[in-house]
Amino acid sequence: MARGRPSKKQHIIAVASQLFAKYGYQGTSIDLVVREAQVSKPTVYNNFPSKQALLQELISEQTVLAQALYQQLLTTDTLHFSEKIHHLYQQLIDNPVALAIYKIHYGESHKLEESSVLLCRQFELQLTQCCEQILIEAKHNAAQRLAIISIYKNCLLNCTLSAQIPPSAAELKLHLQVLGLTVVN
Repeated sequence: MARGRPSKKQHIIAVASQLFAKYGYQGTSIDLVVREAQVSKPTVYNNFPSKQALLQELISEQTVLAQALYQQLLTTDTLHFSEKIHHLYQQLIDNPVALAIYKIHYGESHKLEESSVLLCRQFELQLTQCCEQILIEAKHNAAQRLAIISIYKNCLLNCTLSAQIPPSAAELKLHLQVLGLTVVN
């Protein structure tokens, strides 16, 4: 029976991921997970003692997946720094589960345990650190790095979270050029 547990656990996480992406933290109940995953409530609780534990597992999985993507992108030498950063944010906004983590973090963190909030912050921090690394390699100073990351975060992530159409990579690169932020020191 031990062989079935990991697959059941992964199935529960996959279903819960979709539900958190669609309904948020508060809108996703364990009963809904049970119904949609077509498993028993004891099966869910045997794998996850609480909804918080389920969310934390989901955030941890997404953090590992994102880290692998970031490492791969950091080793890519053929892209301009703005293309790398745009790619990072595009990957994020194309991933409904990652977006759900941001929505829960920004909109529902008051309902979360501190450990869940810390995992959300860690998820966001690794994106910021990856952007920082790309910009350090492109020889941008601290003020330029802050400005560039802020522009991308606002234009791509916040637009998406607000249900607005984010600007294209070319538009963002043009904004950076207008502000003089594409010049390498």
